[in-house]
Amino acid sequence: MTDRELYTPGPASGAQVRKDGEKWTLILVRELRHSPEKVWQALTDPAHLREWAPFDVDGSLGTVGTTVKLTTVRAPKAQVSETKVTRADAPKVLEYNWGDKDIRWELEAFGGGTRLTLWHNIDRGFISMGAAGWHICFDVLDRLLIGTPIGRIVGAEAMKFDWPRLNSEYAQQFGIETPSLRLRKQAQEYEEAKQIQQALMPKEIPQMPGLEISGSWRPARIVGGDYFDVLEFGASRLGLCIADVSGKGMPAALLMSNLQAVVKGLAAENTSPKELLEKVNRVMWRNTTEAKFITLFYGLLDVNRKTLQYANAGHNAPVLTREDGVQVRLEQGGLIVGAFEECVYDQGEIDLRPGDRLVMFTDGLSEAVDGNGEEFGEKRLAEAARCNRQLSAEALHRCLLDRVTDFCRGEFGDDATVLVIAVS
Repeated sequence: MTDRELYTPGPASGAQVRKDGEKWTLILVRELRHSPEKVWQALTDPAHLREWAPFDVDGSLGTVGTTVKLTTVRAPKAQVSETKVTRADAPKVLEYNWGDKDIRWELEAFGGGTRLTLWHNIDRGFISMGAAGWHICFDVLDRLLIGTPIGRIVGAEAMKFDWPRLNSEYAQQFGIETPSLRLRKQAQEYEEAKQIQQALMPKEIPQMPGLEISGSWRPARIVGGDYFDVLEFGASRLGLCIADVSGKGMPAALLMSNLQAVVKGLAAENTSPKELLEKVNRVMWRNTTEAKFITLFYGLLDVNRKTLQYANAGHNAPVLTREDGVQVRLEQGGLIVGAFEECVYDQGEIDLRPGDRLVMFTDGLSEAVDGNGEEFGEKRLAEAARCNRQLSAEALHRCLLDRVTDFCRGEFGDDATVLVIAVS
């Protein structure tokens, strides 16, 4: 391998940023093993600059008052500007402009070599990029001066030589977020949000004698707006809840967590589904914007009496399948939650018999589409529940999810939640 192929820049170092009003300046220091006179020649001579610098010039930069053309090289679009040398105190200080930015070089004899300091005005958003680019240029300059040139490494080619790492390191030093760093932080935040939301779902679903309950939640994105819960009231009552916040992603997840807290705070053994929905609606009306709404189904199951009282606020009607295959949809209730300050909900009641299977779901299942854009539909879901009614709650729950997953090839367009109750 050649020296160029073996080259890898060291860690970000020797840089700082200063702000003067709206003006940002990158200050980069490098100690070179060569005399100030030799370094000065490399900074001013066009032939030397072509070996290491990010630009070409058509004349020497070593004389005050000289105007030369400066051309940026290997950039997406070459930029040509007239550059005027405003100071040239050889071999100590060199100043000129690069476009609308000022450049100042300071050379100081140090330990038999030169301490080289660059002052360069750069827009704040690009200052870490500039530091990374100059870092590599300085490495190439050092190789040139000791007689083992590797050729300049600028523009897009620098990407092959660890420029992204340097950019990230300098950005961290300067307290600047690069796009990649921003994306990593965002991914971390979403992962933490996912863990928090998962913690809001039931870790273990309560079971009661004569009943088996199984359910799961699958967000379309990292987090979602679906919610389900099974609330245990004493030894003989359960609250069954399933809801869907409009939209997907973080906005829906935030509203869902608010709904979950409200339901848990208001639900009680002696609070009927009708009363609960009316209370939840009043709270969520204050917490919901006009563009958002919630569908919610809540049932209060009496294990001893084998009855289910329920109220449905605009949610997909759960499907109750009897042992003989007859199906009942649990529709009684009223409007969606959060749309109007005062809503009155009807309440239904149904008896539960041995062999019954109650399937509660969100529209992420029924509205999943295949490659032709056809929806799975509630009819298919109900038929699958009817044909597999002999299965346990866990097996039926998985069966329904698998059916829909196969239908849409795993491409769910919305959050998908299902809760199955089997009566033995």
